[in-house]
Amino acid sequence: MTKKVSDLLQEDKGSWFQDRVVSNAPTIIGIFANFVVIFADIRAYDVVYQLTGVWWKALSASLACAVPFILWEIGWQYNHTTEAWRSWSLAMAGLAFGTSIFLGIADYLSFTGAWADVLLGGVVVLTGVHTVMGFLYYYNDPDVARRRYKSQALATMLDQETNAQVAESLLQNGKALLGMIAGLEQNYDPEDVAAVMNILQGRKKSQPTQMKMQRTFAREEKQAELAPKDR
Repeated sequence: MTKKVSDLLQEDKGSWFQDRVVSNAPTIIGIFANFVVIFADIRAYDVVYQLTGVWWKALSASLACAVPFILWEIGWQYNHTTEAWRSWSLAMAGLAFGTSIFLGIADYLSFTGAWADVLLGGVVVLTGVHTVMGFLYYYNDPDVARRRYKSQALATMLDQETNAQVAESLLQNGKALLGMIAGLEQNYDPEDVAAVMNILQGRKKSQPTQMKMQRTFAREEKQAELAPKDR
C-alpha cells in the first residue's frame, strides 16, 4: 500500500526532549529571564540595605528594578498597544534591568559616602521615570482613549441638550416679556416705559427723561384732582 506524504511526515516522531522542552523554549527562557531579574532585585535590596540600614528604603529599590521590569514586559506583550509604545515598553524594561544590575555591583564599586547618596537619589529619579511613563502608557492605550472620547462626546451632547432647554425657556419667557412691554407702550409713553424699566434694572436714567416723567406724573395728578370737580 502506497503511503502518502502526510503519513511519512507524521511518522517522524521527535524525542521527549524535543516535544516537551524544545517546543516550549519561549516559555522556559521567559521564566529564566524573570527569575534572573528577581534574583538581581534581591541583590539590589541587599546592597541598598547595606548603604542605608533601613529596610523600607531597600525595599523601595524594587520599584526601580524587578517590579517595573515585569510590568513593562507585560505591557510589551499587550496585544492592543501601539508599535511606538511597544518599543518604549522594551526600552523601559531594559532600563529597569540595567538598574538592578548596576545596584547589584554597587558595593564592588565602593559606593560610599556622597556617592551612596547619588546612587540612592538616582534610584528615586528612575522610580519617578517609570511612574510617569506608566501613566503615559495608560492614557495612550487605544481602549482607554476610546472610552475617554466616548465620555467626552456624551458630555458634549448633554451640555448641548441642556443649553437647548435653557434657550427654549428663555425664548418663551422673553416672548411673554416683550408682549407685556408692548402692552404697556400702548397705554403709556414708550419713553416712560423704558425709563421705568431702567429704574427696575438699576440703570441710571437721563435728566431729560426724568424731567419728562415728572411733568407727566404731575399732569396726571392734576387731572385726577380736577376730575371730581367737573362732575
